Amino acid sequence: MQYLAFGVTCLVGLVFAVSVLSKLRPGQWRDFVESTRRLLGAFLPSRAAPAAVARIVAPVVVAAEAAVVVLLVPASTVALALAAVLVTAFGVAIALALRRGVATACRCFGGTAELSPWHLVRNALLLAAVVTGAVMEPAAFGSADAGGLLVAAAGALTLGMVVVRLDDVGELFGPGLSRHTPAGGHVEGSM
Repeated sequence: MQYLAFGVTCLVGLVFAVSVLSKLRPGQWRDFVESTRRLLGAFLPSRAAPAAVARIVAPVVVAAEAAVVVLLVPASTVALALAAVLVTAFGVAIALALRRGVATACRCFGGTAELSPWHLVRNALLLAAVVTGAVMEPAAFGSADAGGLLVAAAGALTLGMVVVRLDDVGELFGPGLSRHTPAGGHVEGSM
């Protein structure tokens, strides 16, 4: 079990680190704040959130994601609980945006793909990994075999890259899922 726990820790750390770093790259921050504004709009009857609110929420999101990465080693239970809250909130926002026809690009990993059901799939997979890690007993990795830890880390790296690049995988294997238009055909805020 310690290898699975180690793998989950590596996976969560990688995914959240890539998410934070991609948003902080030059030229990406403004796009992330705009995407945040549109996602926040999905929660409102008007479907429009003020830019000032997004400028407050966006740094809070990035700080929370960074906290997951920083806390994984010294306080993995806290980090995984925070990761579960974030992934669940992102999933709810994506589902609402899809349902209400609020179009925006997913900026989680610096991508430009419009939100689609693939983003819900990614969040579900990530939430499953986070919950798996959270229900496991924290293990002391010092007694683990180095080879086993290396295999767990390699598996986490591979799975992490799939999670990070799921937009591309979705476009390759599921073109029908790459765009979503609500039943009424109205898509607000198309890019």
